[in-house]
Amino acid sequence: MSSSIAIMGETASEVGVDLKRLQFRRQFLLGGERFAPNEYWSAIQLRRGLHLSVHKDLTVFSAGHEQITVTLLGHAIDPLHPDRTEADILQSLIAEAEDLKSIIDSAAPLVGRWIIIVQDDDGTYLFTDPCSFRSVYYYSDGKNVWCASQPELIRTKCELSLNTDDTLGSFLTDLRHLRMESAWIGSSTIYENCFHLMPNHFVNVESGQQTRFYPTGPIKEKKLADVIELSCAILQSTMTALVARYGVMVALTSGWDSRVQLAASRHVRDELEYFVYSQSNVQEDHPDIWLPRRIAKSLGLNFNVKQSPDELPGWFVCLLSQNVTCARILPKTGPIYDKLVNGETRINVNGNGSEICRNFFDKFCNRNVEVVSAKELAARMFGEEKASPLFVIKEFQKWKDGFNYPPAENLNIFDFLYWEQRLGNWGAQYPAEQDIAVEEISPFNCRLLFETLSAAPRRLRAAPDYQLYQDMMRQMWPEVLSFPINPKTKDDE
Repeated sequence: MSSSIAIMGETASEVGVDLKRLQFRRQFLLGGERFAPNEYWSAIQLRRGLHLSVHKDLTVFSAGHEQITVTLLGHAIDPLHPDRTEADILQSLIAEAEDLKSIIDSAAPLVGRWIIIVQDDDGTYLFTDPCSFRSVYYYSDGKNVWCASQPELIRTKCELSLNTDDTLGSFLTDLRHLRMESAWIGSSTIYENCFHLMPNHFVNVESGQQTRFYPTGPIKEKKLADVIELSCAILQSTMTALVARYGVMVALTSGWDSRVQLAASRHVRDELEYFVYSQSNVQEDHPDIWLPRRIAKSLGLNFNVKQSPDELPGWFVCLLSQNVTCARILPKTGPIYDKLVNGETRINVNGNGSEICRNFFDKFCNRNVEVVSAKELAARMFGEEKASPLFVIKEFQKWKDGFNYPPAENLNIFDFLYWEQRLGNWGAQYPAEQDIAVEEISPFNCRLLFETLSAAPRRLRAAPDYQLYQDMMRQMWPEVLSFPINPKTKDDE
C-alpha cells in the first residue's frame, strides 16, 4: 500500500454512496446458476444451460437465430459506422455470422471495452476487446466452468484454493514487481485452476481452454498516405461516436498518445472536458500539469486540473478489494474515489493501447527478434539489472511456446509482449478498479487501427521522433505540434 494514501474513517452513508450498487459494479458472471445478490443484478438465460448474470451498470445485448446466438457486454463503437449503437453493432455481427471465426473477423473494427459471447451447436466461446480491457477470468473444477469479470465473483459460487506455485511468492515480493504497480504476468492467477483470458485468445466455456486466434500472418506494409488517412479517420470517427452517445471527459497529459488523441478530438473539442489529476506523485511543476494548462489556454480548451484526495475511507478500500482480485492502493486510486463520491457519470477517455504501435519494448528498432528467449522477454519487462523472477520466466516461456507465429518486421514478438502481457494484465487492472466509479474507453483499442498503424514502416514508429504520429497530428490538428512532448522541465519548451 502506498504510504502517500492514508485510510480515514469516513462512512459510505456520510458521502451518500449506495454500497449495494457498488458490489461487483459493472461485472458479470456466466455459469450454470444465476447470481442475484440484490436488485442491481439481473440474469439472461442463454443456450446450453448457461445463465448470464449482469450488473445493471454493465450494458448487455443478446440476439441470434437458430444456428447462433451472440451476446455483447460493455461499450462498443464501430468507427466505420459511428452512428451505430451497441444494439445495431450486435445485429450487424449476427447478420454476417457463420461461425466463431466470422464473428471475430467482423469485430476487428470495434473500439471500446467489451466482451462477445458466441454460442452455436458446438459450444460457447468468449473473446474480448483487443487489449482485454474488459477482463474475463474463468475457473474449471473438472465438471463445471465459471466465467466472470473477476475471480472474486467466481468465489461466490466456488471454493478457490490459492495458487501453490513455489515461484509465485518471490515474484510477488520482488521490488521490481511493486515498482511496476504490482502488474501480473501471464494467464494464471493467485488461485489454482483460475485463469485470465489473454488478448487475442478466446475461451471455450465447456472445456475451460483458451486458444489463440490472432495473429494469422504478417502485416504487409501500406502506402504511408493510406495508413495516415485510415488511422486518422478511425480515431476521429471514434471521438464523433463517443460524443454523440455519452458524456465524455478526455485525459490530457504531456505525452505522445494523449497528444494524438487531442488532435483527433479537434472537431468535437467544444463538447469535451479535458482533464488531468494532480496526485501526490504529480506536482504543479510536473509536465503533465503545466503543459496541458498551456495547451488548453492556447487552443481554447475546457481543461481542469482535478485534485486527487490523499485519504481514502476504509469502506472504499475494503469494497475495492472485495470487487477486484489483487486490487491496489496507489496514488492513482485517489481519482477513482473522487469520481465516485462526486457522482461522475461521463466516460473517461485515454490513450492506452497506442504504445503497441510505438515499438514500446524496442523503441529504437535495434533488437534482433529472430531468436528471443523467455529470459530476454522477462528482462525487457523487468529490466536487465538482475535476473528476472523465475515465475516470470516460466510464464513467458509458456506464452512464447503458444506463439506459433514467426516474428515479422511490422508487428513482432516485442510488440505482442507489450500488447498481451503488459496491456492485457497491467493495462486491464486499472479499468477494472475504476468500474466501481466510472467507465473508461481507449480509442486506440481497435484491432483494425493496430493493423493499420503497424502497416507503416517500423522506423516511422520509432523513438525519439515517432514520425508517423507527427504526420497524423499534422493532418488532424497541426497546432498541437507547437508544444513540446514529454519535456523534462519548462526550459525544454
